[in-house]
Formats: sequence, C-alpha cells, structure tokens
Amino acid sequence: MQHPATVAPNLSVVIITYNEEERIGLCLQALPPGVEIIVLDSGSTDRTRPLAEAFGAQVASRTFTNFAEQKNAAIDLATRPWILSLDADEVLNAAAAAALSRLTASAEELPATAIAAYRLKRRLVFLGRPLRFGKAVDRPIRLFRRGHARFESDIHESLNLTGLIGQMPGEALHFSYADLTDYFRRFNDYTSRIAANHQRMGRSQPMAAVLVLRPWVDFFYRYVLRLGCLDGYPGYVYALISSLYAFVKYAKFKELAAIAGSGEKGSV
Repeated sequence: MQHPATVAPNLSVVIITYNEEERIGLCLQALPPGVEIIVLDSGSTDRTRPLAEAFGAQVASRTFTNFAEQKNAAIDLATRPWILSLDADEVLNAAAAAALSRLTASAEELPATAIAAYRLKRRLVFLGRPLRFGKAVDRPIRLFRRGHARFESDIHESLNLTGLIGQMPGEALHFSYADLTDYFRRFNDYTSRIAANHQRMGRSQPMAAVLVLRPWVDFFYRYVLRLGCLDGYPGYVYALISSLYAFVKYAKFKELAAIAGSGEKGSV
C-alpha cells in the first residue's frame, strides 16, 4: 500500500526485472509518492512492463549480462540525488517508506562527515511466513547518494561505496521464492553459476572433509545456534535446504574440475 503522508522528491528507485508480474505490483505500491521509478527490464515476456508503467515507472530495456552490470546500468538512468536500489520481490514496510523522505531531504552535495548510504533490514518470507531467525534477516546497503556507489561481482553483487554508512528505520519483506519448486529452480541455477565462476577464477578445491561436514555444521548453526527452530516448520525447512547450498555449489565445482581434468587427459 502507498504511504501518502511521505513524499520523497529527491529519490530515484531503481529495479531490474525479468518476468516479475506476480511481484512488481506489491513492490511499487509500497513506495512513497513523488519518487522517480526506474525499471530496467531484460526481455520480460509477461506483463512486467505494462504493470510498472501503470505505476508511473520509466521502463527501459537492456540485455542481461550479469547482476552487477545490470544494476549499474539502472543506476546510470537515475536523475535524482539519492538512489534506492530494490529487487522486484522486496516490499518496504510503512516505517521504511516513511523514513525515505527524511533521509533523502538534502539535495545538496554531502560533506565528508555525512552519511552517504544506508543499510535496510530485510526479512525473508518463506512458505508464507516472515522468518525471524536462522539467518533469514540481513542488512544490505540499499539507499545511497548518487555517485557514491557501484555494484561489483557477477553473481552475488555487492555495493562498493565511498562515505559513511547508516541504518535506515523499518524493513523490507523479501518475497524471494514463490514456493519450493521456485526455490530449487533458483538453487540449481545459482549453484551452477557459482561453480562455473569458481572454475573460471581458478579457485582451489575445498578439502573433502570440509565438503562433507559443511551442510551438517551449517544446519546446526542456522537451526540451533541462530534459533531457526523458533520459526516452526518454515524455519526447519529453510535451515535444512539452505544448509545444502554450500555443499552443492562446491560439489558442482568439483564435478567441473573432474570433467576438465578428464578432457585434458584425453587430449594428450
């Protein structure tokens, strides 16, 4: 829902999209009025573009290369002093939307002692439930002064910025997975991308003991030490399947190395 008491005329909101018709509406509806909305689409075949345009978004197109380059291209389209980078599956709560007006009130160039970026608390919604524990909450940098930040890394992109970092009020609900089928589709895609990236960068293989023990240690950490057990059945499922993530990406990396090794032997 919109929060009409909050206006943020110095803010550009940038979002990259691909087939996000089921989630883009909730994301845009929660933004305060007066913001510039930039949607950079990478060839959606559903109703993502017209839905975004119905909310007043400026929609542009770019062939997807990697997440960092795509988000940087969206940043380059923004024209206002402050930028909020959101994913289409992130929805601000009322406290976060209300804070944007105050945090972006200054359109003047910031002194070196001023905060140039803000972290936003983000809470995963999994199996229909906002999780409280088990590493389901993080605080990525989302709001920053234009010209002070760029995204880096091909897959799990992060912001490289200049200036001080603060914590903005409120939080965003992260509707990352539609269901378990969607989770495992993304799981398979991301673990394959990371394994290929490790091979491309010449990363070393983990020791066998580390590879075997990693999912058990990670599950204990998420479910027991980080209290995922208090989130009921969704907390258990999230801790269990998330603990396999590191194992699978390195197992795929090991598989790629074995395939490459057999190919080299065959060419001798």
